[in-house]
Amino acid sequence: MPHIVRPLVVALVATIGDFIWFEYGVRHTTTAGIVHGAALLLAVGIVLGHAAGALANGSLGGIVAGVAGALAFYAVAGTLGYLGGLIAAWAFMWIVLAAINAWLRHGVGRVGEWLARGAVAAVSSGAAFYFVSGIWTDHTPDGGRNYVWHLVAWTIAWAPGLFAVTFVRAKDAQVGG
Repeated sequence: MPHIVRPLVVALVATIGDFIWFEYGVRHTTTAGIVHGAALLLAVGIVLGHAAGALANGSLGGIVAGVAGALAFYAVAGTLGYLGGLIAAWAFMWIVLAAINAWLRHGVGRVGEWLARGAVAAVSSGAAFYFVSGIWTDHTPDGGRNYVWHLVAWTIAWAPGLFAVTFVRAKDAQVGG
């Protein structure tokens, strides 16, 4: 799956999630947040698993990352506030995803490498996420939501992190690295 397709897959699932939250009036509860995290990160796990040739393990890893990220948010949001909790959970989620990607590629022992990838993913996707964060407040003139823009915005938000986590140098790819 080409690098550009990876964030599109995740963005599509995120946009469907937005549609469900907004159009069906899903209340923000811990249970809804955990289910949303698991479903969204399942898509990320599928992307990671596909890239590593380990689809089933990637899918499982994505669900684990989604539940872990959601639980991290709810664990710290009371102390850090909503935005602080979101930022902390976002960073934690990228570290977990980098570890899962390393596990999928048999590189979990290279802790420094996957921690660095996770940190780069968290910062770069965090900046992109901030750049497009108006998707929840910017509505069409009739008060509706522009889900095409949501798809574009989520693609922008997820792309840098997915690239940071899944990037493989050409010479390493040739030797199975």
